Amino acid sequence: MNNSKLRIFAIVVMVCFFLLSSSLVLATTTYYLGTSANGYQIPRDGGLRLEPIPGREGWFSITIDFNEENRDPLYDGHWYKVTSGTWNPDGCWGIESYAFQPAPVKKLADGTPVGLGSIYIEEDCELTIIFDSNTKTIYDDYLHKFPDPKIYGNFNEAMERGSNWSMKDDEALVLKDQNGDGIYSGFFEIPAFEGDDHGYMMAVVLSTQFNTQYFFFAAVEQYKFDGTPAGMGQVSYLRPDEDTIYEFRFDSNTKVTEVIECKPGQVVELPTPVIYGDFNGWNIEGPKAVLLEHKGDGLYTATLTLPAYDGEGQGYMMLVCLSKKFYSDQWGMRWGAEEQYKFDGSHAGMGQVSYLKPPVETTYRFTFDIVSKETVFEVVD
Repeated sequence: MNNSKLRIFAIVVMVCFFLLSSSLVLATTTYYLGTSANGYQIPRDGGLRLEPIPGREGWFSITIDFNEENRDPLYDGHWYKVTSGTWNPDGCWGIESYAFQPAPVKKLADGTPVGLGSIYIEEDCELTIIFDSNTKTIYDDYLHKFPDPKIYGNFNEAMERGSNWSMKDDEALVLKDQNGDGIYSGFFEIPAFEGDDHGYMMAVVLSTQFNTQYFFFAAVEQYKFDGTPAGMGQVSYLRPDEDTIYEFRFDSNTKVTEVIECKPGQVVELPTPVIYGDFNGWNIEGPKAVLLEHKGDGLYTATLTLPAYDGEGQGYMMLVCLSKKFYSDQWGMRWGAEEQYKFDGSHAGMGQVSYLKPPVETTYRFTFDIVSKETVFEVVD
């Protein structure tokens, strides 16, 4: 055998040896649960060892009973990581490897996270934990509530927002509580429906759980737009004939979702005149808006207590608003104040406001005349 053939033979032997060694390492690697339930020990006797899942190469699982007796004595709750037998960073996996993001983390009153990167389980439960050693990803069947409601369905591909029925934040339609009133809303442009069915299938989902039998995240608490439970084929439908902007408004109390078609430049009259300004964050809707109540003869009144003004300006900036306008431009999609008036009855907007400068905390009664558009106010004892 000449030198060239010897070198080729040696290379082949080395490659085979490397592949065999790698396979042996993968096959012999043992994974454990490092957890508050056992004082964060890493037992090497198999006490908290993850077992291979038949039919899924490189996948391991364990079921543990998190109960009142094994809660963390210092911070309460339960924590865990998956480890190969060490706490070294290259041999243990926690929140950064958790499939559901953001991973559950407990924070102190000052916002400081605790747990040193361990996955936090707040409630007592029997938990099945699964580890994919191929990707170093951790799954468990803990119930996860989304920070905000999401609309999911079969519209994603038409909107170029990932795969249909995705519940990911950047793919589902996430709704936000803009005014702190429990109404979660969002504006989205939905493409025209081109199918033969009733329209896009949609539901509002509030929580998810990993299915440890079929290995996927399933929607748990979810609702149709009429507020009834969704799932098992129960969905709502939306069938736009053309590309359409909708405002979705989910009421967290009733679970009903209002779907409103919006067009740029559209003006909608408010249910009742409102007083707004810098004192309430410029909110014309929601609990921070000051609603004027109709008292007859075209007069609307409201009572409002204002703290002493200690700013450097002329006082609190205040206006009366009667309607809102929908905008869709470089600053996004939103409703803005439209018909509005200063207290003297003149049109407001573009920096034109009224001022009120209480020297001490003062309660006022405001009266708005719908005919003259004038607002008078008086101090209430």
